[in-house]
Amino acid sequence: MITATGISKSYGNARVLTDVNFSATDSESVVIVGRNGSGKSTLLSILAGYLKPDVGMVITHGANPAFCPQHDNLFEELTVRDNLLFWARASGGTPDSNALNLRELLGVDSYAHKRISELSGGMKKSVAIICAMTNNSQTLILDEPFAGLDIFYKSTLLKALDHLKSLGKCIIYTSHNIDEIAGLESKVYTLANTTLTYAGTRKDLFDHSVQTHALETLLQKLD
Repeated sequence: MITATGISKSYGNARVLTDVNFSATDSESVVIVGRNGSGKSTLLSILAGYLKPDVGMVITHGANPAFCPQHDNLFEELTVRDNLLFWARASGGTPDSNALNLRELLGVDSYAHKRISELSGGMKKSVAIICAMTNNSQTLILDEPFAGLDIFYKSTLLKALDHLKSLGKCIIYTSHNIDEIAGLESKVYTLANTTLTYAGTRKDLFDHSVQTHALETLLQKLD
C-alpha cells in the first residue's frame, strides 16, 4: 500500500506537480495516463522514494517499493544471470529464488547466459522487472512498461503483472497510450497541467454502454 498527500514539485521556475493526492492498495493495479513530459516519471520517482517532493509526503507500508524506470539500469556488458545476482545482492534479496515465478513467466531462463547488450527491448524489460522484484517488495512501480514492446512481450508482461497482482502485490504504472490501460483491471488517473485527477475504473472507461463520456474526456486530456 502506498499513499501520497499534497505532493508538489518544481524544477526551477517550472512547476511539474501541484498538490497531488494518490493512493494504491494491495492486490490493485493503478495506471497514470498522461502525455510525454506531463510529469509522470517525476511522480513515480517520488512515489518510489528516489526523488523528494518540494511539498507533501509519501507513506509506504512494508518494504520500499520496487522501481523499474523506463530506461533500465541494467549492466549492458554483463550476462542476464550476473545482473540478477548483482541486483539481488544490492537489494538484500535471494539471487536463486524464484518464489514469484517471474523467471518462468517471462521466459528469462532461456537466455540467462546472454549479455544484456544482445537482448531485445522486450527481453531487457523482463530482466529489469525481475531485478527490481528480487527483494519481493509489496509494491511494484513501472514507468511506461509497455513502451516499444511488440505484441508478444506486451502479452507476456501483462500475464506476469496480473500474476503479481494475484499474489497481493500493488502494481503502479504509467502510460501515454490509452490502449495500454485495457490490459489490467485498474483504477485510472490522468496527469495533465501538473494536476493528477481520478478518471475512474477500467470498466467505467471502456464499457461504452455504461459511460462513453468518461473515455472521451480522457482522450481530450491527452490531445
